[in-house]
Amino acid sequence: MFSSIRNSCFLLALLSFSGPQAVSATDNASVDVSVKKLNVYFISGLGADERVFTKLKLDPRLNVKYIKWVRPLKKESLQHYAARLSKQIDTSQPFQLVGLSFGGVVASEIADVVCPQQVTLISSMSTGVPLSKFYQMMIRFLLMSPLSAPLLKSANRLTYSYFGADTPELKKLLKQILHDTDSKFLKWALTRMSGWNRKERVENLFHIHGTADKLIPILIVKPDIIIEGGGHLMVYAQADQISKILNHRLTAIDSAE
Repeated sequence: MFSSIRNSCFLLALLSFSGPQAVSATDNASVDVSVKKLNVYFISGLGADERVFTKLKLDPRLNVKYIKWVRPLKKESLQHYAARLSKQIDTSQPFQLVGLSFGGVVASEIADVVCPQQVTLISSMSTGVPLSKFYQMMIRFLLMSPLSAPLLKSANRLTYSYFGADTPELKKLLKQILHDTDSKFLKWALTRMSGWNRKERVENLFHIHGTADKLIPILIVKPDIIIEGGGHLMVYAQADQISKILNHRLTAIDSAE
């Protein structure tokens, strides 16, 4: 069933390739505000919210919306969870998905249910791949001890290092996100991510990844564009660079794809 859905999505995406051409940040003032905006749904990382995207400066032609995490059901599969999240999307209008980290994994699964024009991944993975030793350690720890989640939610030197939080501002943000993340959701998400066995990328997918990402090392993924020195939180730390790439990709899908 998912195979036929993906084929339908591909055909619909092809019909949408005649969209507007990309503009630079300096062209924003000349954008015709009467033009209907494109809905773009952003999905954050493990239990985080839109705070990780607050540094982005996105094209005014984009109508940015944020998918809200919901509590997973007992023993719920990733595919079933993604189908529930997809209900937050207005599928009567053209739309795109942007997923960060675990949000990218979920975005790929949502694309099997609905038909986005494009799926953009940031610091994520497009297929099931071996996880870093840090992720493996966290998952084993979570499965072994009921007291592990609160400990993993605490900010410390190890989490700062692996998330690439190397400034006071980033450390503060990461500390807040970890504090606000639901422990049960964290355990569920890490378990589902470790067992994700997707074999093929979804159609019309674009992947942005940093060379300094320790959580999802660049050696185990195949990104479309590489950010030198980008860590796992580069969407915040290197927001200007990420914004330019997103503005180009989200406003003009290359007709040659």
